[in-house]
Amino acid sequence: MNKKKIPSAGPSITELEIELVNDAMKLGWYDNRNMHIDQFVDEFSSIIKKKYILPVNSCTAAIHLSLLVLDVSRGDEIIVPDITWVASASPILYCGAKPVFCDIDKKNWCIDPRSFEDSITKKTKAVIVVDLYGNMPDYSSIKSIAKKHNIVIIEDAAESLGAFLNEKPAGHFGDISVFSFNATKIAIAGQGGVFATDDENLYQKAKNLHHHGMAKYTDKTTFWSLELGFNYQWTNIQAALALAQIRRLDELVRQRRQIFKWYYNRLKDVPGIQLNSEEKNVRNTYWVVSAIISKNYDLKKENFINLFSKKNIDSRPFFYPVSSMPTFEKFVNKKTIKKKNPISYDISPYGISFPSAANLNEDQVNYVCDIFIKFFDLKN
Repeated sequence: MNKKKIPSAGPSITELEIELVNDAMKLGWYDNRNMHIDQFVDEFSSIIKKKYILPVNSCTAAIHLSLLVLDVSRGDEIIVPDITWVASASPILYCGAKPVFCDIDKKNWCIDPRSFEDSITKKTKAVIVVDLYGNMPDYSSIKSIAKKHNIVIIEDAAESLGAFLNEKPAGHFGDISVFSFNATKIAIAGQGGVFATDDENLYQKAKNLHHHGMAKYTDKTTFWSLELGFNYQWTNIQAALALAQIRRLDELVRQRRQIFKWYYNRLKDVPGIQLNSEEKNVRNTYWVVSAIISKNYDLKKENFINLFSKKNIDSRPFFYPVSSMPTFEKFVNKKTIKKKNPISYDISPYGISFPSAANLNEDQVNYVCDIFIKFFDLKN
């Protein structure tokens, strides 16, 4: 047995991160309290090709702000893929709106354009498109559908920073795009997020809301709140860590792509499994290496998680359909949701996410694959 537990996720930290965080600790106060935030904003804008960047304390907050600046409220419907982390959908409820869950594409695991269009009603105000597991969906079709129906696209690029579609970066495709710097992501800050847009009006509305609805500071308006807002600010120390990470973004993506290559080379000949896909016009970050197991094996993701745990391997289940969770069940027809989103419900039970931490080495990947393949051999 592997003596040291193999982690499912984790960052790559170098002297650059330590240096910039130390600078923030030593220098980032008083008149310099935003020094790293300002640098981050400028450099991040260049990376994702969006004019206006608002750092916030989480991607969940960024999604919430996105819905608020679009005046989403009770009676509105927001379409979201059924397979995603729950935070993609929860802010819809914060606004009193209704989530409408659509299906995913069987190959790239991102939102299926046909299911998206089939889910549109007169009440649909926006769609949250998730770049799942570092992959990219068919934005050409999605944007065409959204334009035809006058629907705003919120691109949830939390898992795909560093990915490309047709040589354009993830985060470039939404009317509003959001990112995460959670400790599990490719570029991390412990916690944090970004709201990004090319629309100055939406940006200004989000900026006002993210700090208690505060008026711009003047002698007469200090501590003056113009509207109900939120405490969604980011700290300069977190920004310093994120700044170092985005300066290493190409390196961090190469690490994940190398990890995927190790898994792919070991598992490509195992019958009945589907690994993360990559279309010719896509650069997938492979944020988390995952596999869908053929139903013929009669092995569900919990079987693999339990097996890996016994072998000192930390793994994750493929995301569960959000519509199946207690919080969201009341918004769906339980009798028809599986027929509406068949791919989501068909593949989720058989999906496993392998350890994909940035510091993983080839020997660890080989150990994980050895355990995985032996388990298959027992079932063949």
